[in-house]
Amino acid sequence: MIFDDKRNNLLKQALKIKEHGELNSDFERNFFSLVESVVIDMIDGEDNFFGQFLVKIERSIRFNITWPLATVPKMQGFKMYFNPILFLMCNKKEMQALFKHEVYHIMYGHHQREKDLKNKYTTTSVNLALDISINQFIKNLPMDSFKIESINKEYNLSLREDKSIEEYAESIEKAIRSKFLKSMKSNNSESIGEMLDISKAHDAWEESNLNYDAIKDMTKKTAISSFKGNAPKDIKAIINAYTEKAEIPWQETLKKLMPSLRAGERKTITRRNRRQPDRLDIRGTLPNNIPEIIVAIDISASMSEEEVHKIMIEILEITKTRTNKITVIECDNEIRRVYEMKSKNDIKKRTSNIGSTKFSPVFKYIKDNKMRNHVLIYFTDGVGEKELEVKPVNSNIIWVLTGDEDLSLSRPYGEIKKIEGRVEKGEGGTAGLEMIKEYQQEHGRYF
Repeated sequence: MIFDDKRNNLLKQALKIKEHGELNSDFERNFFSLVESVVIDMIDGEDNFFGQFLVKIERSIRFNITWPLATVPKMQGFKMYFNPILFLMCNKKEMQALFKHEVYHIMYGHHQREKDLKNKYTTTSVNLALDISINQFIKNLPMDSFKIESINKEYNLSLREDKSIEEYAESIEKAIRSKFLKSMKSNNSESIGEMLDISKAHDAWEESNLNYDAIKDMTKKTAISSFKGNAPKDIKAIINAYTEKAEIPWQETLKKLMPSLRAGERKTITRRNRRQPDRLDIRGTLPNNIPEIIVAIDISASMSEEEVHKIMIEILEITKTRTNKITVIECDNEIRRVYEMKSKNDIKKRTSNIGSTKFSPVFKYIKDNKMRNHVLIYFTDGVGEKELEVKPVNSNIIWVLTGDEDLSLSRPYGEIKKIEGRVEKGEGGTAGLEMIKEYQQEHGRYF
């Protein structure tokens, strides 16, 4: 029996099960056998990565979901739910496209992104924005799938590819409100059909109680184990970025500075209070040898995107070694932004790179804000002024040079390290950078 005959036969059975409410084991076995044949074809063909990824996902049937598929991150792994009626209405190529759609949602972190966006936009706008942001990468999707072209036509918009989800959601939200006001008297569902409901397409995601980091770690492990060297360029970029590592051993580097650093005092129950030693209820103090860190980033026009990307990798490694906050200072010829960072989620999108390079504003900021006990890690291509206008008040400075140039300062007042900032183009050379650019557009931050 050929594939379409099996599919049509199963669809008839699914309609009867839906009507009578009796799901039997024979149907489940035959249905998932058909699903398995679709996945095997993907593994054997150019969609190998997606097929390998799908093998690691648990599967179940749900007639009450309003889209053919819904994948939920759970503690034990990803679980994919099928509405067999909606799924069996698709041919094999459409089924494969739907599988890709689900994997793209996972790879681009949409489960958490959806939660963030729902605080600003309606569910329908968010779901449409999420779908069109990835459907532009996928061929052979079912006719009812939402694409930029169909959304532009439906809502009289002019959305373009490679834009952020937030930009899509905002435009769609405005268009929906405008269309609603113009057609309050009419109430038709048009071509979507009674069973398909985009406003509920991702409702199953609400079942997940995992946080962003847990989902990302699970995605990372599944993606790396599924990658056999063949994947679309954008997917390969994400996987390559997973495996990039910092060049500088920051834990060891910062540990060497600890004996010479003091950052105030911390309370302890192991030592009595010096002023009131007889009061056992008052805690004593010990020196706090975990200093605050300042990370200064050169964002001048001479800094390439590759160099900024490499800096982000180094900063992410620094956050892993720290339990306290890091102060980030972005500077070209003047300070453009200062913010605190406790984890990778606090890294912000790079601001405009229009100025020349000056190091002095950072040292003036440190002096004015009495940050002499902080460790300063300054990322730059090295091309700035020859003499500092403000003498450093902090004695622990690490310069991290990203380019081929030496540090322009005649006196650095600190240690100089180098990282390979200029990335060679070619296979894997700029893959991580491309992923960062896409994530900048999608999330408004680097990771």
